[in-house]
Amino acid sequence: MPAQDPPILLELVKTIPSVVTAITAIYGVRIGVRGLNKWRAETIGKRKAELAEEVLADFYEARDIIAAARSPGGFGHEGATRQRAEWESEDDTRTLNAYFRTMERLRNKEEFFARFYARRYRFTALFGAEASQPYDDLHKIYAEIVVAIRMLIATHQQRDRGSLPQNRNVWEASIGWAPATEDKIPAKLDALVFAIEKICRPAIQDV
Repeated sequence: MPAQDPPILLELVKTIPSVVTAITAIYGVRIGVRGLNKWRAETIGKRKAELAEEVLADFYEARDIIAAARSPGGFGHEGATRQRAEWESEDDTRTLNAYFRTMERLRNKEEFFARFYARRYRFTALFGAEASQPYDDLHKIYAEIVVAIRMLIATHQQRDRGSLPQNRNVWEASIGWAPATEDKIPAKLDALVFAIEKICRPAIQDV
């Protein structure tokens, strides 16, 4: 009579398919997880790259808009949306409108700046809170210009009293009415654009 296989060996033989199936399943899960992680990394990387391109383009455009708004040259109709005061002479009106045209130019770009700052939240979510510092820096420059315009207009009437504020030269510099050697805003704009480039370009180039 042929020798029979021991019961233990038979049981081992029976369990082999189950073990193979289990190993295959585990291996398949690992491959799936690895593939999922790779897909997530690629997807997030692509999203970061696309957003980085948009944000970088935004900052280039914002710099150009502010530079154009601060240009001392203008057209006769610019600034005319300002409400004229009763005490103004023709000379006063021309000067005050010339101040106000910078505000007008910025206001004409309100939709752009609304989109610009709305994108900040997505940018912060993907790149971190520290990466949004250039947004704060640009807001400070924008606010500096707006405050300067308001102060120049608000204190203009003091000209007749011979008591113009000493800060008037600083305010005029803020709106672009100063020699290039005294105008600090272009350098500030270039610095924040350089800062956003350092954040965005690696994300763009990694894709």
